[in-house]
Amino acid sequence: MAKITLKFILIAFLFTFLYSDEKVTLQLKWFHQFQFAGYYAAKEKGFYKDVGLDVEIKQRDLKYNNIEEVVKGKAQYGVSDSILILYKAHAEPVVIVSPIFQHSASALISLKNSGINSPYDLEGKNVLFYPNDTDGFAILAMLQKLKIKPNFIREREKDDYLKLLDKKVDASPVYLSNEPFYFKKNNIDINIINPSNYGFDFYGDILFTSENEAKNHPQRVKKFKEATLKGWNYALEHQEEIIQLIHNKYNSSKSVEHLRYEAKAIEKLISREIIPLGSIDKGRIRYISDLYKEFGSNVKSFNVNDFIFKDYIIDKAKINLTQEEKEYLENHPVLKVQNLSAFPPYNFYENNKPQGYTVDYMNLLAKILGVKIEFVGQKSWKEYLDMIKDGKLDIIPHIAINKERSEFLDFTDIEHITYQPSLAIRKGSGINSFGDLKDKTIAVLNKSFLHTILKNKYPNQKLYLASSTKKGAEAVSTGLADAFIGNLATTEYYIKQHWLSNLEIIQFKNVKYIPNETLLYMGVSKGNNLLKSILEKANREMSHNKVIDLKDKWLNIKPSSKVNFTDEEYKYLLNKKKLKMCIDPNWLPFEKIEKGKYEGIASEYIKLFEKELPIPIELVKSKNWLDTISLAQNRACDFITMMKNRKKYSTGFNITKNLVNMNLVIATKVDKPFVNDISSLEFEKLAVVKGYGYAEILKNEYPDINIVEVKDAKEGLAKVDNNEVYGFIDVLPLVAYNIQENFVANLKIAGKLDKIIGFPMATRNDEPQLNEIMNKLISNISEEKNKEILNKWLSIKYEENINFKPLFYVILIFSIILFIIIIKNRAINKLNNKLSEYLNMVDENVLTSSTDKKGIIVSVSQAFCDISGYTKEELLGNNHRIIRHEDMPKELFSELWSTISSGKKWTGEIKNKKKNGGYYWVDATISPIFDKKKNIIGYTAIRHDISDKKTIESISITDELTKLYNRRHFNEIFEKELSRVKRTNHFFALIILDVDFFKQYNDFYGHQKGDYVLESIGKRLKEVCKRSTDIPFRIGGEEFAIIFIPKDKEDALNFAKLINEKIEDLKIEHKHNKASDYITASLGLYVAYADEIEISEHIYNHTDSALYKAKESGRNRFVLYEKE
Repeated sequence: MAKITLKFILIAFLFTFLYSDEKVTLQLKWFHQFQFAGYYAAKEKGFYKDVGLDVEIKQRDLKYNNIEEVVKGKAQYGVSDSILILYKAHAEPVVIVSPIFQHSASALISLKNSGINSPYDLEGKNVLFYPNDTDGFAILAMLQKLKIKPNFIREREKDDYLKLLDKKVDASPVYLSNEPFYFKKNNIDINIINPSNYGFDFYGDILFTSENEAKNHPQRVKKFKEATLKGWNYALEHQEEIIQLIHNKYNSSKSVEHLRYEAKAIEKLISREIIPLGSIDKGRIRYISDLYKEFGSNVKSFNVNDFIFKDYIIDKAKINLTQEEKEYLENHPVLKVQNLSAFPPYNFYENNKPQGYTVDYMNLLAKILGVKIEFVGQKSWKEYLDMIKDGKLDIIPHIAINKERSEFLDFTDIEHITYQPSLAIRKGSGINSFGDLKDKTIAVLNKSFLHTILKNKYPNQKLYLASSTKKGAEAVSTGLADAFIGNLATTEYYIKQHWLSNLEIIQFKNVKYIPNETLLYMGVSKGNNLLKSILEKANREMSHNKVIDLKDKWLNIKPSSKVNFTDEEYKYLLNKKKLKMCIDPNWLPFEKIEKGKYEGIASEYIKLFEKELPIPIELVKSKNWLDTISLAQNRACDFITMMKNRKKYSTGFNITKNLVNMNLVIATKVDKPFVNDISSLEFEKLAVVKGYGYAEILKNEYPDINIVEVKDAKEGLAKVDNNEVYGFIDVLPLVAYNIQENFVANLKIAGKLDKIIGFPMATRNDEPQLNEIMNKLISNISEEKNKEILNKWLSIKYEENINFKPLFYVILIFSIILFIIIIKNRAINKLNNKLSEYLNMVDENVLTSSTDKKGIIVSVSQAFCDISGYTKEELLGNNHRIIRHEDMPKELFSELWSTISSGKKWTGEIKNKKKNGGYYWVDATISPIFDKKKNIIGYTAIRHDISDKKTIESISITDELTKLYNRRHFNEIFEKELSRVKRTNHFFALIILDVDFFKQYNDFYGHQKGDYVLESIGKRLKEVCKRSTDIPFRIGGEEFAIIFIPKDKEDALNFAKLINEKIEDLKIEHKHNKASDYITASLGLYVAYADEIEISEHIYNHTDSALYKAKESGRNRFVLYEKE
C-alpha cells in the first residue's frame, strides 16, 4: 500500500512539474501606475495563465538599469521606449516584441501666462532638462533641428517642475500622464510643447525582450505578446476596474483621481482607435535611428529585421527541425568551424579575422539556425582532422571525400565549393598545356591531394613543394619553378592580391589521374547525424539571392540570370525540378511540333526563358488546341505558352501579361483594293478562325460585317483564294506566314485593322508563384529581342510579273542622255558629288529643321525624322507644335518665341514628343533666318540629342516604383519654388499626405499589393497635377508631397479636397481602413501668400503637424495648418 501511495505521489509530482506554468519576469521602467495597466490586467484576469505563463511583475529599482536587467537575463521581458533603438545601434542584444504607446509621453510644459507657446519662444530661456541627453532625446532633437538654444539646467530635484510656479525656470520636461495632473488639479493653465507636433514623433512604452529569449523561446515570446495585448485591450475597456486594482494592490500612494487622469492621457498615447494596438512601422524605426545619428549620438546602422520579434524569428521558423534537433542547438549554441590560414577567396585569415566566401556562408547558416560560430584557426591540417575526430571541432566547411576520411567523417549534401585545378605560368613561357611540363618543374602544395597524385602517378616529374599557394605562385614568378598547379580561384586571388603581373593562368581538362573538378563538401564528425541533418535543412532554406551576393563579392561570379527571382520563387522552382509546358501543336508561325522538334515564335521565347531558369522546361505533347486546354486543366502541364480566347478557356488558369502583341490584318486577292477601313466591307463575307475570340471582337466593333468561321488560317485563306469570302482576318504573323507558304502569288495583306491582339501565357492557378515568375521572364525580354524574334518568322517575299522590255528602252535612252551630261559637266559633277556627300552626312546625322514665320515646318533632316518617328511628308506643312510635348511649360515657349522673333538666338533644353507618344530630349539652338533686307522670313533649329543624359538625371531624381520625383528632388525644388514665389508674388502651397493604415494593408494583402497601391496613387497624383506648377513627389514609404502654386487659399483647399476624393475613387479595397472600405489618405496642407511665407523647415514642420492632426481626427481628410 505504501509503495502504491509513493508511486501515486511521484506521478502527481511529475504531472504537476510537466504541466506547471512557465515562470517569467517582466521588468517595468518605472514604479507601479496606470502606465502599466495592461500587464496588471493580463496577470489578474488570467490571460498570462491561459497561455501557460506565471508572470512576476517587478517595478523599477533605480539602482539598476532596467534594460540591462533583461539583457543579463534577470528578467525575460521589459518595458522601455525608443531608447531601445540606441541600444540596438550599439549592438546590444535587444528585440522589440510590441510597441504599446504609439507616441512618447515626453514633452515640455510652460505656464500659460509665460508667453512661451512654442519651441521658438524658448531661445535663451531657462529650461530644466535631464542629466542624460538620451532621457529627453525627442525634445533635444526638436530644439536642435529648429536651431533653438535654451539655457539647460541639468541639476534635478524631486518635484522640481514646481519651480515653474516661482519662475525659477521657464519650462520643464514632463511625462504627459503624470506631472500635468498637478497643474490641472490646482487650476493652473499650462502650455504643452510636444515634440511629436514638430515632426519628432517617437514611440512611447515598448515591450521588449532579449535576443536570447527570442532565439530560444520564440513560442513563449509570442504567447507573452498575445496575452499582454489582450490585457491592454481589457484595461482600456475597463479603466475604472483596473484603476481600483492598481490603487488597492499595486500603488496606494497615487490617488484614484490621479490614476483616472493618467488613464485618459495614456489612452491618447496608445491611439488604439487610429492605429491597431501593438503596430510597428519599420520606416519609423529607421527614421528615429536617423535622428539619433543626426543629432550627435554615435549610432551605427543595423538591420531592422533583427530588431523586431516577428521578423527576427522568421528565418528560424522556416526550418522544420525535429524536437531532438532543436535540443541539440539549445545544447550547442556555439558551433566550432575550421578556419584555414590561406585558402582564399574561400576560407582564410587576414587582418586579424577570418574572411572569405565560406566564412560568410557559415555566418548566414548560423543566423538561420540562431546559433553563433566560433572559427578555429592557426592549426595544421592534421591537427584539424584530429580535432574533429576528438569532438573538439564541429564542422570542416569544405573537404573532398575519400575512403580514409569517410572512416571518421560524415559528409553533408552541401557542395558549395568546386575545386578546379589550373596552372599558373610566366607570360611568354610557351607553356600551353599540362603536357608541356614533362621536363620542367611544377610547384605544388606540399601534402595536398594534387601532390599525392603527381608523386604517385608521375614519379619522374620534377616538383617544387610549396608551403602555401602564395609561395607556389611566387616560385613561378621568380623562376624557381615553371608552373604552379593549384585551385583556380585561390591562385587567381594571390596573383591579383600580390601583383604578380608576370604570371597568367591556364585551365586544363582531361589530364590522366587529375580530376577536372573536385566537389568539396561540408563535413561533420562520424555519427553526428543530428548536426548533419540540421545543416542540410538550414542550407535548403538559405536565401538564393544572398548566395548570389556572396559569389559576386568573393568569387566575382555574376548571377547567370538577369531576372530577379525572390527566394520563395527560387525555392518553388527548385522544388518543381522541371516545368511542364503545353502548346498548340499546329499553329505556325507561333508554334508547332515538326518532326519531334518544337518550332515557332513561342519556341524562341522559351529558349530565352530556359537560360534564366534554374530548371529545365519539358514539352507535354498534345493532339490539338482543345487537347492542350484539357491537359493543362487536368494539371498535366504547368503552363500554356500562348493563350487564345482567354475568356472561353480561362477556368483553372492565371493569365500573365502579354508575351506578344499583334495587329489584326485582312488578307484579300491581289487584285482587290487596299482596305483603309473595315467598316467599308459591311456587305462582304470575312473569314475568321473559330474559337480564337476575334469573331466576337469584330462583331462588337463592326456589327454589320458578315463573319464566316473557319477551322484554321489555311482554310480561311483558301476560301479567299476560291472567292468564297472577300477576305480573311487574323494576326499579322499568322496571315503573313500562311500566304508565304501557300498563296504567295494570289493573296496579299490588304490592310491593317486598328486593333491589337495580345497573347499572354496561362499558368496553373493552384501555384500562383508561377504566374509571377512568368511575368518576370516576359518583362526581362528587351524590345530589340522581340523585334529580332518576330523578324525571323515574318520574312515574307512578294513576286511581281514585270514586262522588262519597255523598261529596257527607257533605261537605255536615259543612260545616253546622262552620259552626255556627265561628259560635259564632269568638273561640276565632282563638286556636286562632294557637296551631296556633305549634305547627306548632315541630313543623316544632324537634327535640323526650318519653319516659316508662322511656325510651319518647311524642311527637316532625315536624322530629325528618325528620332521623332515621323516621315518628312508627315512633318512638312505641319505646325512645329506637332512635336511639342505637353510636359513643357507654356512659359518656356513664350520666352522662346519672344527671343527669336526679336532677331536673337535662343538656346535651351526641350522635351519633344515622338509620333508614337514617346519622347526625347534635345539641346536646341534656334536662330532667325533673314532675307537681304534683314527681315525675318523664318527660323532654323539645330538640335543635339541629350535623352541619355536626361535619363540619367531622371533616374537620380525619380522614385523607381511610382515614377514621381523622389525626396532628393523634393529637397532641391522646395527652396527654388519658395524663392520663385517670393519673386513673383504668388501664393505657395505644400501638401504632405500619408496612406491610411498602410502597414495593416501590407500585412493583410502582401507587399506586392502594397506596391500596387503606391503605384496607383503615384499615377493618380500625376493625373490630378495637371498644371505646370503642380509637382508631386514620393518622399518616403507611403508618404507623398505636392508643391503647387494656387490662385488663392480657396483654390488650395479645393485642390486638397480633390486629392482626398481622387485617391478614394481608386476603389482599392482595404478591409483594415477604419476611415473607409477603400484605400484613402490623410493630408496636411500649408498655404501662404509670398510675403507671409516662412523658411522651408518651418513650412515642412507645420504641414507635417497638420497631417498628424488629420490622422488624429479620423483620417481620409485634410487639415489646413493655421497659426494659433
